[in-house]
Amino acid sequence: MKGIKAIRNEKGALSIEFLGILPFYFMFFVLLWQVVASGYAIMSLKSAANDGASVYAMSEDIGEAENTVMQSIGGSALLTGASVSISPQGNGTFTLSVSAQHPLVFVPTEWKTKTAVSLNSKAAGKVFVP
Repeated sequence: MKGIKAIRNEKGALSIEFLGILPFYFMFFVLLWQVVASGYAIMSLKSAANDGASVYAMSEDIGEAENTVMQSIGGSALLTGASVSISPQGNGTFTLSVSAQHPLVFVPTEWKTKTAVSLNSKAAGKVFVP
């Protein structure tokens, strides 16, 4: 009788259940952090494209626009290998394209280049300088 009472005793069961679910909480927060980091990377790339397009529209200087894009991206670990291309399209209009790699946050360093996601952003505008 005493053995059956000991088996039916649920003291400490909640602690064991919590320890069982704890890895899922960690995984959820890691994925949530990756989503936030990816959103920030996308917004930064779009902002950099808009900044470069604004500079090109005012100066029509490709080098200055590229420098502005690179400064806007900065030394971010979330965006690597950025490249800028500007294609004038006649009538004073142009399209500025920015491409960069977005490495995943919680992967080992040696995997970051293989697991990086390619992000692209475009901005179109009209040159104000005649």
